[in-house]
Amino acid sequence: MSDIVNWTSYLFAIAILVVLLGGLGLFGYAVQKGWLLQQMTGLRQLGGQVRRLKVRETLVIDPRRRLVILQADDQEHIVLMGAERETVLSTGPAKPEPLKMERPA
Repeated sequence: MSDIVNWTSYLFAIAILVVLLGGLGLFGYAVQKGWLLQQMTGLRQLGGQVRRLKVRETLVIDPRRRLVILQADDQEHIVLMGAERETVLSTGPAKPEPLKMERPA
């Protein structure tokens, strides 16, 4: 009789573990898809709209300063960001993004 009780406790614990791991997986999937962001904040998914602003590249100069290339529409701006202020160093037309070559499988 004690073998039956031990096996049922064991199977019940395994079932609870499977349910908890499944719930964690569903939560991770919802976060990845952006469902939670939309439900909690009312924002749309980030991938569903055309973005006008891009950070093309960053370069850390020292612990307090960095250079950032920003693209807004068809203009690129090189900005020096420091601890106390930001300075636009250059503005010009944006260069086209390089084509990504896919490697054959």
